[in-house]
Amino acid sequence: MTTAARRRLIPTAWRNPINRVLNLALYILSCGMVGTGLLLWLRLPPGSAHRRQGGSGASTILGMTRHDWGDWHLYTGFALIALGILHVLMNWTWMRKIAAGAHAWKLWAGLAAGAAIIAFFMLVPAS
Repeated sequence: MTTAARRRLIPTAWRNPINRVLNLALYILSCGMVGTGLLLWLRLPPGSAHRRQGGSGASTILGMTRHDWGDWHLYTGFALIALGILHVLMNWTWMRKIAAGAHAWKLWAGLAAGAAIIAFFMLVPAS
């Protein structure tokens, strides 16, 4: 066994099954993000509490209001971020060797661009 193989946290035999489950979870969470996002945008738009016909309460879908669905959307997003980071870490060797090739700066430039996008939205002033 090589030194690099001994240092791996996840045994080589388990990497492919774990990666498959991780990919499936990322897909399902992505679909959940899109579904709840569309639900909030199209079916329960802002102000939908006042548009309900024949009643004075907030509109609901499956017994949950816009705010309840917003919570699900948020938590799904947090899970997607966490699993996305795990996915990048599990595939770091591939990213370093194949995606960046002989030019490691490409990998770091891509990661820096993603960090810059996140920082922009976190630091943009609210009005």
